[in-house]
Amino acid sequence: MRTPRAIIGLTLVAALGLSACGGGDNDEKLSSGDRAKASAAALKYVGGGAVTDAERGDGDDAYAYGVEVTLPGGTDIDVEVDKAFKVTNSPAKASDLEPSAAPSEPAATPSPSVTADDDRALTGTTLKKASAAALRATDGGKITETSGSDDADHVYEVDVLLPSGEDVTVELDKAFKVTKIDR
Repeated sequence: MRTPRAIIGLTLVAALGLSACGGGDNDEKLSSGDRAKASAAALKYVGGGAVTDAERGDGDDAYAYGVEVTLPGGTDIDVEVDKAFKVTNSPAKASDLEPSAAPSEPAATPSPSVTADDDRALTGTTLKKASAAALRATDGGKITETSGSDDADHVYEVDVLLPSGEDVTVELDKAFKVTKIDR
């Protein structure tokens, strides 16, 4: 028969072993209430779509919740939400995007361009030009995300899902010329 000390010791060893295998702040499960509130805030901001993922931000993130919204055309939009369930980043909205008729046409509707801040989703004319340049450089595919960049060697980043299933990031300068394709 095992003594209470042995049982307590085994319990502590098991708990320490589990925490060593993972278990940061990001691994905490979202309560159904927090998931619903974060999802509602993201969907309201984006203007539609379906929530395909929701998770807690970790201690290094400037947001409390990360919500991925997938639009009917398949575009994924990452939305960051704070503890008060307010959107903290500036992702694209459904009204900024429209499904493209062919892979060679970028998905966008005209609107004023925005400054290319790091991780800020591109919109309007900027989105249209960056998407067209990226699709030309990759010989087609599907735009999954766009953003500005504060890196010295490029101004815009366009993520493209190639027909092969490979994800690439096309980096563009201010004239929408390709500076690099990250595979």
